[in-house]
Amino acid sequence: MSSHAQAVNLMTKIMYQSRPATTTTMAQCRTCQGESPGGMECARCLTEKLGRVIANRGAALCWLESFLKVQRDEAHVFICAKRVDASAL
Repeated sequence: MSSHAQAVNLMTKIMYQSRPATTTTMAQCRTCQGESPGGMECARCLTEKLGRVIANRGAALCWLESFLKVQRDEAHVFICAKRVDASAL
């Protein structure tokens, strides 16, 4: 499998493993024993693996932080939308 295909595969897994703990069953990460959705490898461990695949740990970590920030910003937007809906009632 090409490095590009491996990176896409890992990034997809990282996004899936970054879902909120309230939406899934949490268990220990297979690699680091930290909390992880479904007991699979956690997003941090998968990000380390991504860094090795692309030979740039910094880029992988930067991407993860950017993705997590997007998730937080998205959640904030949804909270604001709920407030608007609640005030319209």
